[in-house]
Amino acid sequence: MEHAAGDTRVPRALVHKAADAEVLLARIHPRGEGRFAVTAHWPHDHPLHHREADGSRDALIVVETLRQAGICLSHRFFDVPVDHPFILCGFEFDLDAPLCDRRPGGEDAEVVFDITVRCDRPRPGRVNMSAEATVLVDGRPVGRAGMDWIPLTPERYEAVRHRGATTVPPGDAARGDATGTDGRQGGDEGVVLPAPAVGRDRADAVLLAALPDDPCGWRLRMDTGHPALFDHASDHVPGMVLVEAFRQAALLSVNGSADPDAAPRGWFLGSMRTTFDAFGELGLPVIVTATADPESGGFLTTATQGGRVLATARLTGASLPLLDPLPRKADTAC
Repeated sequence: MEHAAGDTRVPRALVHKAADAEVLLARIHPRGEGRFAVTAHWPHDHPLHHREADGSRDALIVVETLRQAGICLSHRFFDVPVDHPFILCGFEFDLDAPLCDRRPGGEDAEVVFDITVRCDRPRPGRVNMSAEATVLVDGRPVGRAGMDWIPLTPERYEAVRHRGATTVPPGDAARGDATGTDGRQGGDEGVVLPAPAVGRDRADAVLLAALPDDPCGWRLRMDTGHPALFDHASDHVPGMVLVEAFRQAALLSVNGSADPDAAPRGWFLGSMRTTFDAFGELGLPVIVTATADPESGGFLTTATQGGRVLATARLTGASLPLLDPLPRKADTAC
């Protein structure tokens, strides 16, 4: 896998990753009073976060970078032990234009997140944390992002994790809700969509299957062997899986899902506001819906499981001209 200039990264344990290739942070410089300059380490090639031929990036790399930064800063500067799990409560971002981290001459631009972290300890054993970030490319602000999360002791996490959880039938937890990635037929799982229809170029990154009776709803499908979305074992549906599913649902809504083989229309995802409400079980169906949102002028997306809302997001963006999938190197080792 190619990487940006230099190969300095924070230790993967500090961002809760199993593979070095999944670490998106390079350097951290404290600036005092809870403020930090975090230099990003964005790979040239990656199953989800690769850089396109024109130098552009998918907006969701901002979410994953800030998520990793919040975890790392919690451990290094706010006395949260490395074995403590985190609950992501919500995040938001606004971009001024499509991200591009390549200079006109072809060199890598420097991407820095100027982050201010707030840590509130309302009572013993309870920590509430939030972050506000300005995203800068070669020193120029290109957008902002924010996030709220709660670090928990392993014991407290177990209690919270299973409170009100939906029961998974015996044997289904190991199966999860994966449908395979080698064909369009999904049976009761719905009809698997082609990768270009959801803005991806890998079949294992397609997270939605069409439901024949619901043009605004899709069945969430997960490949638990995906090297990025399931970098390490998880006891629930990862938040970033739902975020990526929301992006795919919005893109399908932009293009219209009646003809999934039609040439995809590019869509710049300019803003996203997401709230996580409940844990999703790997062994039970998850339905993702997207509807027009008059409040934002974009889309309201929701993930539900057994009638229970797992997460919601409002997304806004701008349509771009019809695009063919951009070429990438074949058989790149990741």
